[in-house]
Amino acid sequence: MADIKQVKEEFDFWGHRGITRNTMEFLDVVTKFRDGEAVETAFTWPDGGQRIRRMGKEILKKDRFTSVGQMSNPGLLFRDKFDPGSKEGIVICSSGYDAASILEVTNRKLAAVAVTSETSAKRDVVKDWDYVNSFKKIYICMDNDDTGHKATAELAPLFDYQRVYHIDLTLHKDANEYLEAGQFAELKAAVEAAGRFAPDNLISGFDDIRAALRQDKEAQIATYPFKQIQAATYGIHEGEIIVVKAPEGVGKTEVFRATEHHVLATTDVNIGIIHLEEDNATTIKAIAGYELGVPATLPDCGLSEDDILDGYRRAVKDDAGRVHIYISFDREDENLLFNTIRFLVAAVGCKIIFFDHITWMAVGGDTEDERRKLDRISQGLKLLAKELRFALIMISHMNATGGSRGSKNIDFTANTIITLTRDNKSPSDLVRRTTNFMLDKVRLGGRTGPAGRGLFDPQTGRLEDFSTDEQLTIDYSKFENQNVGEMDV
Repeated sequence: MADIKQVKEEFDFWGHRGITRNTMEFLDVVTKFRDGEAVETAFTWPDGGQRIRRMGKEILKKDRFTSVGQMSNPGLLFRDKFDPGSKEGIVICSSGYDAASILEVTNRKLAAVAVTSETSAKRDVVKDWDYVNSFKKIYICMDNDDTGHKATAELAPLFDYQRVYHIDLTLHKDANEYLEAGQFAELKAAVEAAGRFAPDNLISGFDDIRAALRQDKEAQIATYPFKQIQAATYGIHEGEIIVVKAPEGVGKTEVFRATEHHVLATTDVNIGIIHLEEDNATTIKAIAGYELGVPATLPDCGLSEDDILDGYRRAVKDDAGRVHIYISFDREDENLLFNTIRFLVAAVGCKIIFFDHITWMAVGGDTEDERRKLDRISQGLKLLAKELRFALIMISHMNATGGSRGSKNIDFTANTIITLTRDNKSPSDLVRRTTNFMLDKVRLGGRTGPAGRGLFDPQTGRLEDFSTDEQLTIDYSKFENQNVGEMDV
């Protein structure tokens, strides 16, 4: 019988494709050799999953790439090699070889990570969003092809545009091809020349004009639950700032609740909720209560926890991704507000953000500090809404002269201003439960003036539309036999 040939396998941090052994060892990239020939190189994710690249004769036997372990949503490769915020910037690359190439030419002055693939780039970065956002500068280095360009366009809006840089590869398709071609200096120069990412924001030509018109036509996201407001404003639109203002205790939050539920019931868009003065359980109960027609926020509503959960699931159409509620907030950190909204819109797809309330962000400062801070926040929110094309509906407290408290800029940046009035001290229960709507500003069409009413029903816990086609005096007599109750504000 012939002797069985012994196959010798070895493993090493093999430097290849222009990348040194030192870098491969730092990144824990291991190559397997069989009888002295390199056959596989393994890239290992922090959670243990591996992407293995076959080489040489092995490619003829099997596919070039295979995966081992959990790789369904592994996040970013090499994120465990750099502590959060430990470098001046981080480079997001399209492959492990590209990330290793960036480390070579920058001498590890920048962190470098890689997505699983360019088609899953957004998913991978969203998973590790907090990690990436911890770095001062965020560089995107995708392949110089259509797939890479699309991935770049998807990643850039996830972060503050002032911190996002684009490494423009012009000589080769990807970063590693530079090193394979011996063009170390050229890749280093491309990294150093990276400029801030700038989307195509100029239009020209009839195709661009047609696309702009189509975008405008499709800009309505949702409608209002109050028909006269809807008729005057043409609905809720992309890139729009809507300010709901009134003195304290009039019922601004109830208008929010009615609108939130209406959007969930009549559209399939995702919404983000930032209620700074309301605990999360109350927000959830309010959504469920509007769906069930029961005042679920009251302790004697008669609903169990399972009843409320069932109502909430019905409201979101059994889709756990419909509503994203921000659970904590530091009102001193305005950048956290911007980052939170950017994440809600760009990462998880919220088209409408409900923010209750902007005035809370400046409580505690002196008058001038409060004004400057609210000026900055309102202007920043306006730019963010235009950039990401979402609708922001926010509450603002009213000052004695009818403007938004703390900053005139809040009203200036708004596209639509809805002012609420309610006689909450009237001896008539029905008058106390009636909220009057006034449109002070409507940029689309300019139809300002009285815009109907809402009537709070204490039996259902809902604020219902109480409008007429013309502004008529309400005949309250037909409601006099209803049970009385206080409006939930």
